[in-house]
Amino acid sequence: MNSKNEISPITLSTEQKLWLLSLSGHLSMQNGYSLDCLVNKNKKYTQDAIIRGNQMVLKNGYGINSKEDLINTFDIFCNTSKSQNFMACMAEHVRYDLLAKRYHIGRDPNENRGTALGIMLGWAEKHRTYLARCGIRAFDIGRYAFLCRCGVTVGLLTEDEAWYYLARIGKIAQPLFTNWQEFATSYIVGRCVWLEIETKDYDFDRDLNFRYDVAEKVKDASQDLKMILSDDSHPWCQLDWKMHF
Repeated sequence: MNSKNEISPITLSTEQKLWLLSLSGHLSMQNGYSLDCLVNKNKKYTQDAIIRGNQMVLKNGYGINSKEDLINTFDIFCNTSKSQNFMACMAEHVRYDLLAKRYHIGRDPNENRGTALGIMLGWAEKHRTYLARCGIRAFDIGRYAFLCRCGVTVGLLTEDEAWYYLARIGKIAQPLFTNWQEFATSYIVGRCVWLEIETKDYDFDRDLNFRYDVAEKVKDASQDLKMILSDDSHPWCQLDWKMHF
């Protein structure tokens, strides 16, 4: 790649393309977009209506008004500051655990309670083993992939450019996760952290079950992800996570 506006086309197999599009699985499902093509399509709406809707998503949801804005957003979503802070919180819990065992000290349960940092620390403590490698980066990756599809749909990116940027995030995602279930867990925890939902407000398990009041706040994600993971025809249930690029 020579510049942000000039890329070299890459060759991808049909399976690789489907895998990359599947990174947008939740948001694509939420909007009724199929995963069988790069451009966002929905049989219920005209393509003009979809383009207008995607333009609104880019502008109102992410402040994206140009190709440059979109590419800058891709750079941010490769590893947001919130994801970096979450990894630091998990490392802090591990370090504290070691000190606690050595010096027999306890953590103040009220420390940072109710703050954004306290909420993040709570999620980090709960998932410091299962999400030790990936943290909440699936939430960044899923949005990146969806915005890439929006970008090509509204004409900010060519198809070659879209596949280039999708392959870029695919290469980043590959070593972070071991399967789609782990990706889904990272995604939903990331959504909770971004929405500042406290761990005490949920009843979370590997099946993505939430207490009713919390489910109302993350209803779209929790229900859609459960449907995806239980749908044998969905790419998440058909494709292995491991994919060579």
